[in-house]
Amino acid sequence: MANTKITSSENIEKRFSFLRTALSVLIALVIAFLLILTVSEDPVNDMITFLIGPLTSVSRISTIVEKLIPLLFTGTAVCLMFSAGQINLSAEGAFFAGAIASTAIAMIKGIPIGIHFVLCFLAGGLAGAIISGLPGIMHVKFKVMTVVSSLMLNYVALFLGLYVLLNIYRDPTAGFEASYPFAESAKLPIIIPNTDIHLGLIIGIAVVIFGSVLLHKTTFGYGIRTIGQNQKFAFYSGIPVGKTIILTQVIAGFLAGAGGSEEILGLYNRLAYSGLTGHRSHGIMIAVVARINRKNVLFAVLFVAYILTAADVLSRMSKVPNEVVDIIQAVIIVFIAAEAFLSQWEHRAIVKNSQLVTAQEQGS
Repeated sequence: MANTKITSSENIEKRFSFLRTALSVLIALVIAFLLILTVSEDPVNDMITFLIGPLTSVSRISTIVEKLIPLLFTGTAVCLMFSAGQINLSAEGAFFAGAIASTAIAMIKGIPIGIHFVLCFLAGGLAGAIISGLPGIMHVKFKVMTVVSSLMLNYVALFLGLYVLLNIYRDPTAGFEASYPFAESAKLPIIIPNTDIHLGLIIGIAVVIFGSVLLHKTTFGYGIRTIGQNQKFAFYSGIPVGKTIILTQVIAGFLAGAGGSEEILGLYNRLAYSGLTGHRSHGIMIAVVARINRKNVLFAVLFVAYILTAADVLSRMSKVPNEVVDIIQAVIIVFIAAEAFLSQWEHRAIVKNSQLVTAQEQGS
């Protein structure tokens, strides 16, 4: 009995969390293959293209990194929101509002380089903070369900932003519905020649580190995690629950809005968004795959960026539609989020481990 390996319950839970994630991805890929099988003339080759296509050229690898950059912002934002126990789905609206707000500053000529982007970044962040902060305020003050109010605010951000773009920012000489050009001083510099990988990559990594430190290394972050796990316990422990929830949503919204600023100023010469960008579902995917764990966020962001790039490659080289990736994301989210998935095996492993601990204590 002395040689029997005893594993802590926490390690067992981590092991099954990883297993749940891995099996969810595998099941999603099997479903993807079955879907490809129904529409493809060469399903095996198309599945291989989906799995390794993004790695077959330098330009495709750079595309992965380009898609990764905004996800660093929105993924961190959603992780913060969910950590506080709030199903806040406003990251997409905050991202869009950030792009609209920062455009107002980016079109101004004569602002010095460096200062110009910082002002755009702050404008985008503040707009995002308003969009994501409002559901938190409504939840705390009026008991409004965050999931409902945040979804509605996404469309408020969309239609208000489109009104501003088409009636205030619109450049009649552009030939299409777009803003006036951005000043060169507002745009983010390219950091890797012959690619579109810009300074936003470094800023995004800094955002992930900031989110990790905030959530796991500060008293405020402890309050966030405690509220997310048990709001009543947090209240009776003296944590200001309402204030913490609101401030968390505001900070997360600021990061998502800043992501909108980074995206347009890193890749475009003018704003031409015609709708929401889809970063809400990607952010949720990142939060679910990462299990709101700081050590897994970068992996989750890379995974999501990879399958988005794989979908683009597959749609260009076959008849398989991009919607296959939406199905993959949905399946992964459902299985990882389903607490009952593998729960019986996990429970048996914990019980068996507890019995070993009891037997070892009695033997000693």
